[in-house]
Amino acid sequence: MHDSRIEVADYVALQERLGDALFRMRLTEQTLHVAAVSHQESGFLFVERFVKVDQLVRRAVKLSGCYPWGYRNFTAIRVVEHVLCHPRVPPAFDGFRLLQLSDLHLDLDPTLGPIIAARVRDLRYDLAVITGDFRNTTDKDHGPSVREMLRLLPAFTQPVYGILGNHDFIEIVPPLERAGLRFLLNEAVPLERRGTTIYLGGVDDPHFYKTHDLARVRDAIPEEAFSILLCHSPEVYRQAASHGFDVMLSGHTHGGQLCLPGGVAIVKVCAVPRKLLAGAWSFRSMVGYTSVGTGSCGVPLRFFCPPEITVHILRRGRDGAPRADGT
Repeated sequence: MHDSRIEVADYVALQERLGDALFRMRLTEQTLHVAAVSHQESGFLFVERFVKVDQLVRRAVKLSGCYPWGYRNFTAIRVVEHVLCHPRVPPAFDGFRLLQLSDLHLDLDPTLGPIIAARVRDLRYDLAVITGDFRNTTDKDHGPSVREMLRLLPAFTQPVYGILGNHDFIEIVPPLERAGLRFLLNEAVPLERRGTTIYLGGVDDPHFYKTHDLARVRDAIPEEAFSILLCHSPEVYRQAASHGFDVMLSGHTHGGQLCLPGGVAIVKVCAVPRKLLAGAWSFRSMVGYTSVGTGSCGVPLRFFCPPEITVHILRRGRDGAPRADGT
């Protein structure tokens, strides 16, 4: 079992990787959030500051008699194969299989980790990524989610890359990296296949902490290279496209999680067009995909929005995904 503790040397290394200003900004926001001075909720979810919305939802669903149904949906994680087309996919990477999980929220329910492990073990892929939110709470102890992730990691075939979400503290990075999960903290890494190199980049959380640095990631990638960006929330899609990323993979939205029939989200957790809340989309020359999440947030319930593990299959060609710009 890997050590989940974090030492002073770990903080120093994280500061060097994220940069002094963003590192200081993230730690300050984490501290203020734990002290209940800084809040994540906005819009409809603003009421969470005064009322425990999760408890109200749980009680209401139980009174309706729908709780067992919603819980079964929560545990029924489907595997979705998505053909991700882009004209700049190099021939050597045509058919490359990229596994995406997102929004695990592993400390919400102890049954979730083993279910995910069972699904992942049978899948064939070349690379795995986790696009943020390992923890359910945003200000409580992150230790339980780290321990659950340490138990889950052996189910994956390496390499596995991850980014931080708005639920995640930066302290989860060292213990999970020691166990084999490489985080991208506004960083990019080369991926090589049959003599050809593409790049995988990842930014820190753009939703609450706002410590993402798209320019730094893009500057680390050669201009002519095909690039895949991991970004927890799709809300910076315009900036990502302007920086010239070819692909953007996100999560955060849960697709609404508790939806109306047809998968219509009742609550939007970020300001994006509805086309970007779930599934495939495109904007300008960038193609994207927003996972509806592998886990669930707040309550272990799903309605008309099944959780997913996604296998993206890169193909060289034109993408037919819905366009966020309406064209």
